[in-house]
Amino acid sequence: MIGQNGGIIILQRYGRLLINALRLTKQVVNDRKRPLFFRQLQGAGSKQKSTVLVRPLLFVTSYSLFSAKETKAEGTKVTKMAGEGVKSLSETIQHADQLFDENNFQEAYDLLQNYTPQDTYDIKWRLARCTFSLSKSQPSPRKEELVREAFAYAGEALKLNDGDFASHKWYSILLDAKSSLDGVKERITQLETVKKHMQRAVELNPNDPTSWYILGHFYFGLADLPWYQRKIVSTIFATPPTGTYEQALECFEKAEASQPNFYSMNHLMMAKTYQALKQAEKAKEFMTLAANVAVLNEDDKQCKEEATKLLKKM
Repeated sequence: MIGQNGGIIILQRYGRLLINALRLTKQVVNDRKRPLFFRQLQGAGSKQKSTVLVRPLLFVTSYSLFSAKETKAEGTKVTKMAGEGVKSLSETIQHADQLFDENNFQEAYDLLQNYTPQDTYDIKWRLARCTFSLSKSQPSPRKEELVREAFAYAGEALKLNDGDFASHKWYSILLDAKSSLDGVKERITQLETVKKHMQRAVELNPNDPTSWYILGHFYFGLADLPWYQRKIVSTIFATPPTGTYEQALECFEKAEASQPNFYSMNHLMMAKTYQALKQAEKAKEFMTLAANVAVLNEDDKQCKEEATKLLKKM
């Protein structure tokens, strides 16, 4: 039987061993009191916006529009990392998702970069997401470098697993963002490919609101395409890709039905679509919602500012 003092000594030694083992993870933990469980995505989650040479059709530039909730739908198969004290893939991505949802993109990026092996699907698409989010606050040319880096991760993730909605979602987003850097013609040339991957994401997970939002924004972008870009489209495609405001609205409504109030920008896009469809009352209703959003991140800020300006003109 171990005496009280002996028990305390053993516990102290065991505690020191645990601390040393945890240090081997090479991960930065800012707040040790934070739970490692997924936070509920509130409002828009965590988001940001980038400026590129040519306006992307998608405008999908949120910080955590694609948050930890994606993990649940993907059914990640967990494998343990070799070595005592090193976190498993499950623990790593859980922590990375938490950091991402809290807008700690650099920490999430560093955590994912430190995981080995790097050639892991759940690491690759999250690196694409984090890198893209990091690009939003950067000036050129660093912004463009990060977008291209994110696109490379998305392409690698798609090769590793083309049967998961997140790989198609992120490939479509980053293909559009990357091609926008390369000019109007390149962006338009990639329209069909972008659309194909967006539709595949929705097919693989019809309950994901962000996939519907992306597809809706794509249709809105096509419907709202400037005349000179329409002319370019007609010269590139024998049968140009089409999109209507009605199609866009249907997608935005499906997104909202899947998860009400999941993203402030969805309210703004619904308002703009209703406005394009000459439905003034509905447009004002959703524009008011967008203008009154609680600002939690950069996307909410942009949404509130744009909606407030538009509301004054209605």
